[in-house]
Amino acid sequence: MPTLRELTEAIQNRPGVEAVVILGADGLLIETHDTAQNRAEALAARVPAVATAASQLGDSAGSGASAMVVLEFERGYGVVLRLSEQALLFVSATSDVALADLLYDLRQHRSSMAALV
Repeated sequence: MPTLRELTEAIQNRPGVEAVVILGADGLLIETHDTAQNRAEALAARVPAVATAASQLGDSAGSGASAMVVLEFERGYGVVLRLSEQALLFVSATSDVALADLLYDLRQHRSSMAALV
């Protein structure tokens, strides 16, 4: 079974992926790969609020808690993936990333990453 570092490195090595951050639901960093090497803590501090708001929205809509949130920004995408009740994954990508392939891979490897957190 691959390690958490190997899984996050595989995501980071995809063309267009800028940062991969695994964090606790409280915003504390667990694992990170960031091409800029200085955004991980700022991202980790903000991701739990997005995950909470998305789950509240899903609950209000009668759809349940969020499993994955895809955000489209002016210059790229952000993906928040709930690994477990205690852990989240955030991926920052440029606008030219193969988004469908990235989302598919994240879904496929969710349980493997969750088991390692």
